[in-house]
Amino acid sequence: MDHRMRVSALILLLISNTYTFSPEIDGPVVSQEAIEGRNTSLHCDTSLETSTDELMLLVWYKNDVPIYSFDYRGSSEWSNDLFNSTGRLKADLDRQPTVLTVSALREDDQALYHCRVDFLQAPTRNLGVNLTIVVLPSKPFFFDELDNKVEDKIGPYHEGDTLVLKCLVIGGSPPPRISWYSGETLIDASDEDSDIPLMRENELYLPLTRDNAAGLSCRATNTKLAPPVVATLQVKLYLPAYNVSIHWVSGTLGDALQAGRPAIVQCTAHGSNPPADLAWWMDHKHLTQHSNQTLINSTSTAISFLQLSPGVLDDGATLACVATNVAMAPSRGAKADLVKLNVTYSPIVEVSIAGDENGNRVVELDPLHLQCEVKANPPVERFLWYFDDVEIQPGDIWGTNTSSPTLLVEEVSKHHAGRYACEAVNSVGRTRAQHVTIIVNYPPECDNGVVVVKETLHCSVKALPTPDTYFWHIYPTGFDIQQLTTGSAILPLSQVTAPLSGTVKATCEASNGVASQEVPCERALSLEHLRPQQPQQCDLAYEYEEFQMRCVPVENATHYEVSVWRMSNSNTSLVLEHRAAMGFGSGQAMAQGEAPWLLRGALGKLKAGDEAGASACNRYGCSRALLLRPTENLLTASAPPWWEFLVEKDVAISVGAVVLVAAFLISTFLVVRLARRTRSKPPAPVIQVLQLDDIARDYLDTIGENKVRASCSLRSCSSVYSDGSEASAPTIDRRRKPLWITQYEAPPPDVTLTLHRESAV
Repeated sequence: MDHRMRVSALILLLISNTYTFSPEIDGPVVSQEAIEGRNTSLHCDTSLETSTDELMLLVWYKNDVPIYSFDYRGSSEWSNDLFNSTGRLKADLDRQPTVLTVSALREDDQALYHCRVDFLQAPTRNLGVNLTIVVLPSKPFFFDELDNKVEDKIGPYHEGDTLVLKCLVIGGSPPPRISWYSGETLIDASDEDSDIPLMRENELYLPLTRDNAAGLSCRATNTKLAPPVVATLQVKLYLPAYNVSIHWVSGTLGDALQAGRPAIVQCTAHGSNPPADLAWWMDHKHLTQHSNQTLINSTSTAISFLQLSPGVLDDGATLACVATNVAMAPSRGAKADLVKLNVTYSPIVEVSIAGDENGNRVVELDPLHLQCEVKANPPVERFLWYFDDVEIQPGDIWGTNTSSPTLLVEEVSKHHAGRYACEAVNSVGRTRAQHVTIIVNYPPECDNGVVVVKETLHCSVKALPTPDTYFWHIYPTGFDIQQLTTGSAILPLSQVTAPLSGTVKATCEASNGVASQEVPCERALSLEHLRPQQPQQCDLAYEYEEFQMRCVPVENATHYEVSVWRMSNSNTSLVLEHRAAMGFGSGQAMAQGEAPWLLRGALGKLKAGDEAGASACNRYGCSRALLLRPTENLLTASAPPWWEFLVEKDVAISVGAVVLVAAFLISTFLVVRLARRTRSKPPAPVIQVLQLDDIARDYLDTIGENKVRASCSLRSCSSVYSDGSEASAPTIDRRRKPLWITQYEAPPPDVTLTLHRESAV
């Protein structure tokens, strides 16, 4: 085999020295590119034209110099050591067409290659391949407008600024084309040779926008066999958000909110660089609470959620979400989205009085006009009116229109006075207004009329406002009419000057500024209950030669009367003998020590069967008389003594004559004796002064005391008649008093009595 290989090599050498390939003459030629350092495959058609033919020899040439051969007859392979010193050639003869792979291509591998195929029968076949070796350019690099090298990023710029940037590429065969791309969009392909050898450049003038600044790259390419050599540059560009949107997350019904019901709203801002700061505003009021913000850096998206609890006043308000790029001026870096709030709520209701110059007061017979003022969303569907918390039904005193926002009463009466409220209903709810109180002023009219309360007359009338003037007419029995005017409903009876005993007729009329009372109040009054009570503690006594009535004073009495009732001649009834005053007492019984102050009244002489009466009186009359009958002991004590016959008329004349004669004789004797004594010198007069102490004074005071015979003691008169019992009688003051004293007075204060007496001269 070695021999055969040497023979084949010799034949190939001879052929190569004598054969030159002429393109398109000796055979077709195809162009083919390959990249330096990579592999390329050279194809050669070795197919047989007939089945009887055979392959004899395959030879590959580089510029007519054999570099590889394969002898099918002896299956011998050969390669040029100068070309294939490192084993870069590898043939695949089993494929059709056959493939000769050249690896680790070098720039000098660029040449005209052709293959020659010899057949047993068919003529020799030649195919040419014009191989071009492509040398890729270097990675692009950048210089800014000041010829400063830029790596990775540049900026910052604002949207609208013009970017000036050079992209440079070294080497490349064939010379590369340099292009600027924004993302996948070609924005500039105007490259040119640089002033520096083996270098090309492309200078970019780019007005920056949101779209063209993203993914800015420079691409250099000189073959389709490899992707462009790319260098990217990040342009730091400040951008405002391009899209701000508000949408409701929860708490809404359709597009409406409900007052008092929490809702969550979301604001999303896209495209801001750096990410936007989101702020919520409602009608120029910054909402700082109940919100949060998140960022999605990959999409330059800012999201903020706001929890909102709308109120009634928020209906129609403008809710705004403002996205602000803090790196930019507010005029360039802010964008907002607005929504107008539609807040539904139950009606807000208030009752007003039309023509309310008088407030809530209406005069009887004037009209009443009430208005139901409502604010509601959605609008009110129905109105209702209430009077004193009871729904007003059509008819009666209200008329027929009771379901509108206006309630009109043509003529007001006092029955219309009370609390009014209106209620409004919509789809959200129903609300009743705070009531207003309507006061109906009307003239006075009688209620309970004239009423006696203690010692006052009350004029009981109904009126609004309260009357300020009252006109009284008093008709005392037997006296002229008395007219009085007061500023209140009370008339003290003390202002009535006429006596008020018996039945009194009184009338009153009131006036309150609305009108005077049409029909006066009138009543006939009995003032018996104002009279004093009947005396209850009285007794009879025989003192100072006469009968006396003694009583403890009665409350509310101003004077007292005593009376003597004597049996008539027919012995069938008691007849008033005489009546006298007992004097004036105080308002109630008083006591000094154990002895009460008493009222005394002189009765004169009483006989068996007589009765003494005591009555307490005031201006309203006298009480019933308390009747007391003298007991047998009192009658016995009042009987005349045995010597009383001397004071009879005939006996008294005789006794008087005797006394006068005796007196004449005695006086004559004394005159004579006195005449005799004057003859001698009389002795000097002696004046003796006697000082009496308390004991002597008390003794002298009791010497002249009358003894009361069979006197009745002071007692409690629980019965009508005195029994004259001496056992229960307390000690009585028995000192004589003048008969003209009819009222018991308190004893004077104790003094020391001095008695002066002259002796005889």
